[in-house]
Amino acid sequence: MKRLPTAVAAIIIQATVLADGGTVQLRREAGDFVITVFTLPAPLSVGRADISVLVQTRTGLDSVLDAQVRLALRSETSPVEFEARPTRVNAQNKLLYAAPVMFSKPGKWRMEVEVSRNGKETGARGTLDVIPAGPGLVSYAGYFAFPPVVVGLFAIRERLIHKRSMRIYGSNTTD
Repeated sequence: MKRLPTAVAAIIIQATVLADGGTVQLRREAGDFVITVFTLPAPLSVGRADISVLVQTRTGLDSVLDAQVRLALRSETSPVEFEARPTRVNAQNKLLYAAPVMFSKPGKWRMEVEVSRNGKETGARGTLDVIPAGPGLVSYAGYFAFPPVVVGLFAIRERLIHKRSMRIYGSNTTD
């Protein structure tokens, strides 16, 4: 029973923390590399997101730790486009290259990943589906307000019961 609060806290925190990994959006064998792209949050929505890229050798699937990675993202429904340079410095998992990005519009986004290492350059292309932003924390206001309200009502109830018992039974102190 003592582990229940810890498990509940872990589930809540896991849903809100942005970290390396997430949903696999793309996996391609390109040139000498295997390129895998992960995104968080899941599902990908308008607003802040983390994009992580795993670069591996094609033959042994060893992680490539000395490459330069570039992401180009372009909305298919508007002229919005931007670049990101994922780095291992930004990643918590040092086998990945990570970059925080900000999606301003929902819809399909074209993604191009370019990897260069030792004069060799290759890339992979794919699409990302970005959904509209959720309602945010305001929609959870009732859940956040409920516990303090219940505790407050309980405290008022106890105070009223204590006052009533003091009137009926008087003080229990002896002189």
